[in-house]
Amino acid sequence: MKKRTFGSKVLSACLALSALLVQAAPPSYAANGQEQKAETGKVAQETVAFTDLGNSYARNAVNRLAGQHLISGQGDGRFNPQGTMSRQDVAVLLAKVVGLQPSQIEQAVFADVPKESPYAPFVYGLSDLGVMTGRGNQTLGGSDPLTRQELAVILSRLMKASGVPKAPAQSTVAYSDEADIADYAKAAVEEVTNQRWMQGAAGKFNPNGTVTRAEAAVIAERVLDARYQQAEQADFTVNTPRLSVLAGTSERLEVKYTKGDKLPFTPIFAFDRPELGTVLADGTFVAGPTPGKGNLTVTVGYKTVTVPVEIKDAGKPPVAETEESSSTGTTTPPADSSQAGESKSATESEKAATDPANAADDNQQPAEEEEAVAPAEQDELVNIAPGSFTSVATFGPPDSYFQQVEKQYPGPVGGLVTPSEEWTGYNRQFGRKVTVALNEAKPLERVTLTFKQQKTSGITLPEYMEVEVSRDGKAWSYAGRAVHDVPAAETQVVVRTLAVTLPDVHTRYVRVSFPVKVFAFARQLEVWAKNESDWQGGAVLLPPPSPAQVMEDQKTVRRVENMLLAYSGAYGERGTWTKEDFLPMVGYRTADGYMRDQMFDTILFLPYQNMPVTKEGWRGYMNDLFGTGKQLDALNQAMREYNRLRGTLYTTPTQENVVLALPYPNAAQTNFGQIADNKPSLSFNPAGIGEEQAYLNRKAALEWYFQELLKRWNKEGYTYLKLEGIYWFHELIEDSAPKERTLIRDMASMVHNEALRFYWIPYFGAPGVAEWKSLSFDYAFLQPNYYSDKPVQLDRIEGVLDVVSKYGMGVEIEGDERMYRDPKFYQTYYNQLVAAHKLGMDKNNVHAYYYGSKTLIESANSKDPVMRAIYDDTYKWMRGRFDREEYFEATELP
Repeated sequence: MKKRTFGSKVLSACLALSALLVQAAPPSYAANGQEQKAETGKVAQETVAFTDLGNSYARNAVNRLAGQHLISGQGDGRFNPQGTMSRQDVAVLLAKVVGLQPSQIEQAVFADVPKESPYAPFVYGLSDLGVMTGRGNQTLGGSDPLTRQELAVILSRLMKASGVPKAPAQSTVAYSDEADIADYAKAAVEEVTNQRWMQGAAGKFNPNGTVTRAEAAVIAERVLDARYQQAEQADFTVNTPRLSVLAGTSERLEVKYTKGDKLPFTPIFAFDRPELGTVLADGTFVAGPTPGKGNLTVTVGYKTVTVPVEIKDAGKPPVAETEESSSTGTTTPPADSSQAGESKSATESEKAATDPANAADDNQQPAEEEEAVAPAEQDELVNIAPGSFTSVATFGPPDSYFQQVEKQYPGPVGGLVTPSEEWTGYNRQFGRKVTVALNEAKPLERVTLTFKQQKTSGITLPEYMEVEVSRDGKAWSYAGRAVHDVPAAETQVVVRTLAVTLPDVHTRYVRVSFPVKVFAFARQLEVWAKNESDWQGGAVLLPPPSPAQVMEDQKTVRRVENMLLAYSGAYGERGTWTKEDFLPMVGYRTADGYMRDQMFDTILFLPYQNMPVTKEGWRGYMNDLFGTGKQLDALNQAMREYNRLRGTLYTTPTQENVVLALPYPNAAQTNFGQIADNKPSLSFNPAGIGEEQAYLNRKAALEWYFQELLKRWNKEGYTYLKLEGIYWFHELIEDSAPKERTLIRDMASMVHNEALRFYWIPYFGAPGVAEWKSLSFDYAFLQPNYYSDKPVQLDRIEGVLDVVSKYGMGVEIEGDERMYRDPKFYQTYYNQLVAAHKLGMDKNNVHAYYYGSKTLIESANSKDPVMRAIYDDTYKWMRGRFDREEYFEATELP
């Protein structure tokens, strides 16, 4: 393998980039490529059925690995679980599982594995890692059966090479046949036993026994799960939070693992302004001759760090940066699209986007002079995408209506890979995966795609672009993502090219993913490659696609069914939710501790009523919401544990929906605080400033909070949470507040523009209940207010349900700690369940649940059968299996 000397090439790269910036667009290619649009998103985990597995202990592992194309059968629908595993077969399996990317073979080292062999890329990749060695006679013994002690040694080396942390040593590792274990394998056997990757049977390790295909599959699955966990928890740091360089110079970023000396995966770098500079595969940023700003993204595993970049004029020295920026790895999950419940302004925006005259209008003044410069050949790089077959899949099932809308913007003949200035439009359906099948495998160095934002036409830049690679188009590896800092609210035309740099990965298939809210417009998908690899960074290790991302791709329109209100930000322990608090709420846990099913699929986080109506008060609540080990972070941890207990953590993990609240800008507030340093403190009170200004101030405060909320959410990148919607915190329409209805509709438009839904829970008899649909809420739940000191009669319960039915609302189920000690409140809780059940409202409806603070947790954890039954009966009611038909009478006790 040829090696690159990066240090000696930085200057030439700078010069080449300078030439790139002034060079014309690349020459035209024959537009003979084909593009298949909007096909159904393919399921990464396919269903594979082998006829000879029966009740084999390896069945689940085999089916899972086969579904991910990491292992295959032996023809005729058979897996042959008791067949032996050869050394070269194990090399292929473990290389795929650990994410080792194939490389070009310059010369065969083992006489029995020629470089043309299909085993060669895997065998020599593991050999370069020091994981597999030969027999001492310049052969691998590739077709020889592998013994269990040989596999233990390979796994021990693989653990070290891939940075898998060692499990704590057990007090004793004793096998009755320990004397049969060769000296060279003793330490490895102990290590893999501690790791629980190999454990023997009946007290024996059987070191000289051959590894069966069933055993290999089970062990490989354990290694795969370890790699998933590494990718998910890949905490790393970058040596600088911000990068400031002179035009025409370069600087290299250093990436370090916080949990050890060795990074578990190869860092992948990306940049969102290739017209200003480029980032090499080793993290060297090469600035072009033009000053400007961009964002460099570092990905390790599933986590990313964004480093703002400023290129200074060569005549001026860089200015020291003082602004703080986190350098801890985080992921930014995609935002879902919404297909219903949009505000009037959002709908009008979409109509504008469907007008070709508007959508194709590039005559608006752009926010920056940043029209993407099409890269030309640089440093022997060639764009090999033109003419390739491409397919486009939606995230989840395609929608025929939106597909028809898309046909107005088909893009150039030959598809997205065609070098053309013509835009291809994508309408809703959550997002797209564009797969490019290159004509041949090449060492890839860069993947770029250009997007446009034209907010007035409903076209916004996707928050990110992700890249995956595959040697065969079946087994995929996740490379990384590129992000930008263009706000969704930017109304001027902006064009950005997102570029992900690859470490000369030698492969043939590339997949680019990006979310779509209303419209995304893209052009010029480019894949830059060399004829020969000269990467000098060693073995390239990439994780498999994230199970959470795979689930996002397969999602349908399933939204909220059962939403639990979680108050936080005050009252000490009562307002602090932990992982242990959330676990029996997100999952239904039986009395004997078994996690049987999902409980509440959505958590609504909202502040207590005593939150100060000031900027600092709102910020304080937000800081608490995103605090470590509590609230959102605790919910994410609980969902990870829920998936682990359910056995879905690394297969089909469940994500919890999250709804976040907008604080209410009370019109009595005259000193909210400064939104910007050069602006006065905002007043929400129309006295002295007028109704219009008070309305504008309230709107500005809410917009500030919402944008800060989204930034914090995107920065944290919760793997097991999905932001579903935003909640309007006030429980009535305040007629005395400045332009209240206009403000609510403005907020609905703002929320819908982010493809989120807008929620409201007014109280029984509140002003505005009948107007909820015209106010652009997507869901409204009626708050019954049963929990007062006055007795609640049955006609009140039925009256609430009449209002719910009349206005098409959902109902909030109410309970608090008094139902555990006061029969009146116990009866009220059950009677509302009975009433709703009798009307059939417990089936196929969306519900909200209020329990004071954390009341239902007490029931879930109680050993008292009456208290515990409240939790169990609530779960049954959620599932439509509640069977009580008669109301509790006033004198009836549990």
